[in-house]
Amino acid sequence: MKIKATIFLKKLLFISILSFTFTIVSHAQNPVIDDLIEQIVSKTGAEDADFSTLVEDLNYYLQNPLNLNAATTEELEKLHLLDEIQIQNLQKYIQSVGQMQTIYELQLIDGFSDKTIRDILPFVKVEKIREQEKISLKKVIQRGKHLFLTETRFVLQTQKGYLNVPDSILEEKPNSVYQGDRFKFLNRYRFNYKDRIFAGITAEKDPGEAFTNYGFDFYSAHLQLNNFGVFKNITVGDYQVNFGQGLIAWSGFSLGKSSETQNIRKKNQGLRRYTSTNENLFMRGGGATVKLDNFEISGFYSNKNIDANLTTPDTLETEDLITTILNTGYHRTLSEIGDRKAINEIVYGSNITYKGKNYKLGASYIAYQFSKNIEQSAKPYKFFDLTGNRSTNYSIDYQFFFQKFSFFGETGMSANGALATLNGLLLSIVPQLSLSVLQRYYQPEFHALYGSSFAEGSKNSNETGWYYGLTFHPVRNIQISAYADVYRFPWLRYGISAPSFGNDYLLQIDYHAGYDVDMYFRWKNETKMHNVSGDYIGIRPLEEQQKQYFRYHLVYRLNRHISLRNRVEFSVFNADSTEIGFMAYQDVNYSFDFPLSLNFRFAIFDASYNARIYAYENDLLYNFSIPAYFNKGTRVYLMLKYKIADFLTVRMRYAHYYYADKDVIGSALNELEGNYISELKFQLKFRF
Repeated sequence: MKIKATIFLKKLLFISILSFTFTIVSHAQNPVIDDLIEQIVSKTGAEDADFSTLVEDLNYYLQNPLNLNAATTEELEKLHLLDEIQIQNLQKYIQSVGQMQTIYELQLIDGFSDKTIRDILPFVKVEKIREQEKISLKKVIQRGKHLFLTETRFVLQTQKGYLNVPDSILEEKPNSVYQGDRFKFLNRYRFNYKDRIFAGITAEKDPGEAFTNYGFDFYSAHLQLNNFGVFKNITVGDYQVNFGQGLIAWSGFSLGKSSETQNIRKKNQGLRRYTSTNENLFMRGGGATVKLDNFEISGFYSNKNIDANLTTPDTLETEDLITTILNTGYHRTLSEIGDRKAINEIVYGSNITYKGKNYKLGASYIAYQFSKNIEQSAKPYKFFDLTGNRSTNYSIDYQFFFQKFSFFGETGMSANGALATLNGLLLSIVPQLSLSVLQRYYQPEFHALYGSSFAEGSKNSNETGWYYGLTFHPVRNIQISAYADVYRFPWLRYGISAPSFGNDYLLQIDYHAGYDVDMYFRWKNETKMHNVSGDYIGIRPLEEQQKQYFRYHLVYRLNRHISLRNRVEFSVFNADSTEIGFMAYQDVNYSFDFPLSLNFRFAIFDASYNARIYAYENDLLYNFSIPAYFNKGTRVYLMLKYKIADFLTVRMRYAHYYYADKDVIGSALNELEGNYISELKFQLKFRF
């Protein structure tokens, strides 16, 4: 115990010294946006989330601040910074006193703390409501804004998949090399005229992929028109569909479980342009939303080829069957290239929503069909999975407001008659105390291929649970957030050979000490059932696996040039044995008087894979890095951002892992001999 205590004290001393010795850093996206993204990621812990929609919305409002006097509920929700109660309180204030005269009136609204106001200030303004300007082709050409981004990244060391392999081995193992080079190339073009017209093109090649006869491996394009006559929205090309609470149709960003315990309701954005680089999870075709008084009617159609594994059945039938629909987007080896766009997918559907003064009701329908049948898997946990080549979903969603009370939910059915429902309650008891409750019940037989509602699992099926959240402000600068989520899985899951249960608890205390200092402490506990390891005959028994996380996070600003960010985090994994993880980092942010900024991080870590810890990192514009820290070593990254001219900005990022306990990094074709790995990224941004 004395030895462990000594090691612990040395680590804390080392971190304290780092806090005073490093003196450079900056923000990758934008100083304001980057801080907010880090806050949101640290609150959600969503290492796999796609934050493209969030960053795009924040960047737009940074350039075109939202007029609070004219803002709709949907526009306020796109900020992703205000919860349900705060939006309601803001709208009630404007209705009762008339248009706001100054931004400082936000201090008079219940639920708007100093920190909340500081977070939203860069993205909002207060002006008198003006009539909507008539649009013309001349105005679009003269006043439209263009953005072009080009970037590349690559690992400096040579991984196994890029080594030269003799032809004799290739004949025997054709998938033993990547078909392309180690460089990733990505180009994005974006155009917008205010909030009325949006257009864009994306072209991408992942590392290991080869350029084809058509150039890049993946192309995406979109055109979105807003508020043209009765049309609230017209979308052509690639787009997303978000209806209700995501029970049958949702893609893109949403918070889910986080320390923002009142942000459990998904913000319905209907049809929206697709701007990310996932090569499968989007619609390709067209859709529109018509607004008729209080009714909004949407319809959409999509037709595209998607990646899938196929197999030939051992019968007289010769038609291939789908074993797995793939979402990785990688086409690096001959096997992956063979799965590329292997099947055709058609998706179509509609939604009708009625918006009253204090309520909203909606009904949605979505149908999908594939060019080949999905195979019935012999694996027990996949017994209820979708088979055949088509299915449909229906749902109704609802939302009611009454003073400080908000009730919302969605109930749906799949083609086989299986049901799913979730229902939530938000309640502001007093300005200092808010509660939230959410119930969910998803039958194992329920299928919703494009659903993504509130859930512990990855699908809207085979789950029941109750979530309880609380936000409490005992004094002005302190916020206490807590939630408890208790759930069950009625059927088997991957790696779990019997019905199981689990729970998730979080407690976070935030302290906002004026403009210069913010800090929080977090405790998080996750308990789930998993198969016992080892050799067994018959059904494998289950055991509880518990993960606990203890985090202290501190942000402090020394002056207008320098800000520092520190984090110390411990993790404890308990199953048949106990494993402990540790991670700490120091960020220092520096912005020069001339248009150059730097970002630097030094991190140390010592954790097993089961006790791994995730941490958000600043990255290039529209890039997101949330690596896992495990094994024993250090990690360093450096970001440079230089604004050469008003129309041109260059970014560069270097990241480096060093492992003290490894001589081989990675696995399969990403394997690398040695104990360190480095990555370099470049990006040019043209705005005109």
